[in-house]
Amino acid sequence: MGKIVVIGSINVDISTELNDLPQIGETIKGSNVSISPGGKGANQAVAAAKLGGDVMMVGMIGEDAFGADALANLNSHCIDVTNVWTASETTGLAMILRENGDNRIIVASGANNAWPVDLPLETIIANASILLLQNEIPFVVTEKAVNIANLYNVPILFDPAPVDHFPLSFLRKITYLTPNETEFKQLPEDLLQAETKAVLVTQAKHGVEIHDETGITHVPAFPVDTVDSTGAGDTFNGAFAVALASGKNVQGAVTFANQAAALSTTKIGAQKGMPKLNEIKD
Repeated sequence: MGKIVVIGSINVDISTELNDLPQIGETIKGSNVSISPGGKGANQAVAAAKLGGDVMMVGMIGEDAFGADALANLNSHCIDVTNVWTASETTGLAMILRENGDNRIIVASGANNAWPVDLPLETIIANASILLLQNEIPFVVTEKAVNIANLYNVPILFDPAPVDHFPLSFLRKITYLTPNETEFKQLPEDLLQAETKAVLVTQAKHGVEIHDETGITHVPAFPVDTVDSTGAGDTFNGAFAVALASGKNVQGAVTFANQAAALSTTKIGAQKGMPKLNEIKD
């Protein structure tokens, strides 16, 4: 299995459970507060590493306790952190409100927006087997990474979250695009006429629709009792990358990723819920 390179955000997640959401000016009580590592980039790196992937994380953290904890967490999963850099800003922070198994997330980017201009991205990407990207870091960094990956024929998996007005010329350079249903509707209408190898529309409990040159293929989800859906999409992306890197075709990789994503929702916490390979086999 080749090197999986993840370029993206590194956050700390602070979450709490609510019975209802507060109105403007209202204070309500939460319960079961937890502080855990997060960020879509770091989440996808951990998901891939827990499933046996050879993973390098490329990202930014602050010179603070949260940053030190985030780095230690990545190290604990045997992820290559050679290219995790520090900035004077605070480590990124995500505040998660969980309500009846669903979640709402507020992200303060912090160091994730403080990328230096002289990044050695070409050296990092040139020998990758697949590149994972999301939209929680400056677009200029993502775009540069995509152009380098195209130059070296490295497949690109791009999770367009949070969704933005991406140029169609940029999306044409992506190999695998993984929006959820809501994000898919916000992308350009002529997206499916672009040159992406496959658009994988994730539909939570309804599975995934694969849009490619053969048409539309539906891959069903695996029914589970959902406790916390935080990180399910990141688990899907990390697992999909591992499956591709191990030689599976797109449909087989989606099935494997669906299994991993389903299992991830049965535990609380984005990264804590991510399964290991033996759990999927079981």
